[in-house]
Amino acid sequence: MQSPLAYSSDGSEHVMNIRVDDVIRITIEKNTDIEAESYNPGISEADILVNKGEFDPSLNLGLDETYDRQKTSLEIDSTTQGQINYNLSLSGKAVTGTSYELKWQNYRYNGNSPFLNLYSYYSSGLSLTLTQPLLKGFGIDMQLTSLNAAKNTVQAKKYAFDSAVVAKVSEAVKDYWNLVTARKGIEAAAVALTLAQKTSDEVNARIAAGMTAPVDIYAAEAETAVREEALLAAENNARNAENTLKAIMNVRLFGTRLELLSSPPEPTTPPTLDSIIEQAHKLRQDYQKALIDKKNKELFARYYKNQMLPDLSAIASYGQTGLDGQYHSTIDELASGKYYSWKIGLVLNIPIFNWKNRGNYTKADLELKQTGAAIREIEKNITVEAAEAYNNLNYAIKKIKASGKSLLAAEKTLAAEDGKFRAGLSTLNDLLKFQRDYAAAIYDEAKSRADYAKSLVELNRIQGLLP
Repeated sequence: MQSPLAYSSDGSEHVMNIRVDDVIRITIEKNTDIEAESYNPGISEADILVNKGEFDPSLNLGLDETYDRQKTSLEIDSTTQGQINYNLSLSGKAVTGTSYELKWQNYRYNGNSPFLNLYSYYSSGLSLTLTQPLLKGFGIDMQLTSLNAAKNTVQAKKYAFDSAVVAKVSEAVKDYWNLVTARKGIEAAAVALTLAQKTSDEVNARIAAGMTAPVDIYAAEAETAVREEALLAAENNARNAENTLKAIMNVRLFGTRLELLSSPPEPTTPPTLDSIIEQAHKLRQDYQKALIDKKNKELFARYYKNQMLPDLSAIASYGQTGLDGQYHSTIDELASGKYYSWKIGLVLNIPIFNWKNRGNYTKADLELKQTGAAIREIEKNITVEAAEAYNNLNYAIKKIKASGKSLLAAEKTLAAEDGKFRAGLSTLNDLLKFQRDYAAAIYDEAKSRADYAKSLVELNRIQGLLP
């Protein structure tokens, strides 16, 4: 696609040929508010990793050596003992809530105690311990609450980003049509000034011919001055409108002129109000985000309700050991299963007041109800905004027809009045009045078309659509 940026003939100023599609693209690419909002989904995706980390297995390695020499009351002066430990364990929590630890413990012992049968030996043990919650924290849904909420939040942030894009782009396109209107204001003011100057020249000619009193020139010149001021005001208004559009597109304010290439669309039959509301419920990003927020509130309400239950856990462990003077024999003995241990049982923990969990559940339940009310408010706003936009669009269509007729009438009336003035059948004040009416009609007709274009933008925004 060819860049809309071009140099003017003298190279002193950039001329940016720009259409509505360019405004949409450049705003999405360069608007700083949109850029800032674009990072939020990625930030939320990082929270998914954080919550996945709750189920990360942990590998633990240990290696240490101890030595002890003590004086005794036995026949030997002292006893010595040394031990080298090298252990390996894998622990973590499954999505079912089951905590596990698989532990392999090894050590080598050396000592001279007279009570030992072996002064040097190896010991090895392999054990597995499992703990499963049966009430509080029971079930995959409870364990995955934070992770599922984080995944939902990512989608909610994407909706928030899309909503920000739609809002900012809609604002930019409206600014485009505001600039179109402002430039038309310059054109209308220039037409009015040209007519006043022409009339002033005619009055001077009539004064010279003795056809009118010299005092008439003051009225003509005063009107010319007023219209010169009006043109300056229109040009200033257009510069401000241009800077507003540049700012939202993040285009440099000075040294660049925007050349507008798009014209307001021709009016077409608008969709029905019911279809607009239906589309808004399907696509409107803030509404979809609110539904996701409600889903997350439901997740945490269920979670905190579960957290009020007593903490009852089943515990089970099993292990096998081996001991011998040679390490390989120790491993063989461990593998034989001759020496083993096991444990099974229940652990119950009942909080006396449980204020923390009761408070968390009360808060989560109220937030859920609050979110439901917020959703109903959005639904109401969608209906109100859709009805207003629908009415404005229909009004804009009628306004285009009415302003077109007014412009044609003003043009014909001015032509007739100008003829009467030349024939001496009309006053200067009447002519100047009809000139003002004609210039105002030019502006009103252009503004009504731009207002129609902005009404379409607003109608799309309400439905969650780009212009």
